[in-house]
Amino acid sequence: MIIDHHNHIWEGESTGGFLDEGMSVKRILKEMDQAGVDVAGVCTVAQSIDNDYVVNACREHPDRFFGFCMVNPRDGQAVSTLRHYLDQGLRGLKLHPRLHGYQLGDHELMDPLMEVCREYQVPVFSHGGSEENDHPFYFEELARAFPEVTVILGHMCALNYCDDAITVAARNSNIYLDTSTAELFSVKAAIKKVGADRIVMSTDWPGNDFQMELLKIEIASEGNQEVYQKIAGENMRKIMNL
Repeated sequence: MIIDHHNHIWEGESTGGFLDEGMSVKRILKEMDQAGVDVAGVCTVAQSIDNDYVVNACREHPDRFFGFCMVNPRDGQAVSTLRHYLDQGLRGLKLHPRLHGYQLGDHELMDPLMEVCREYQVPVFSHGGSEENDHPFYFEELARAFPEVTVILGHMCALNYCDDAITVAARNSNIYLDTSTAELFSVKAAIKKVGADRIVMSTDWPGNDFQMELLKIEIASEGNQEVYQKIAGENMRKIMNL
């Protein structure tokens, strides 16, 4: 089973560029089918949060989608919003520190949300990148404070912090690495230093292409089918109990 955990859906109008064709459920299903992706993790966009659209998509296509609830921790209703959408069937928490202006190491903001994730036994998945707010050491702070919660580190903090992301994942067993945006050599390095058991396929659709992501994982696996199958789906199947 091919499971791609990191993708965005949204019913708003195009904002130009790679979003010219929109981010609809119909479009993502078409492209998943073309690439042979069985199941996709989906969330809304950080710039215009619409968790209801994600809930509806997961209810209409329960065999194809599982959803993450996007919140801004700086919103005073973030904890109640997370509880509401987890009760509506979403399966994890999605965060974007850079766009929402905070750091994962801010315990005052993050601990109440992490307590909910621990209570509901769901993963937390955050954007990681090359900005200070996205640094892997903040992921480590979060993961060590809540060792029972699975923390998925988006993009391996590409491109500037990939080495640090791999180091952090290697020393924290509850941190998983997301392949989207990460370069091929970084995925290979992660397999060697962290192990295939804690890397998950992530396209970040529609910004990237399912088939290209699968090819990257195939090449990084160097012919080892067990490694390929773990990254391309088995690891996420276990995390989400699919």
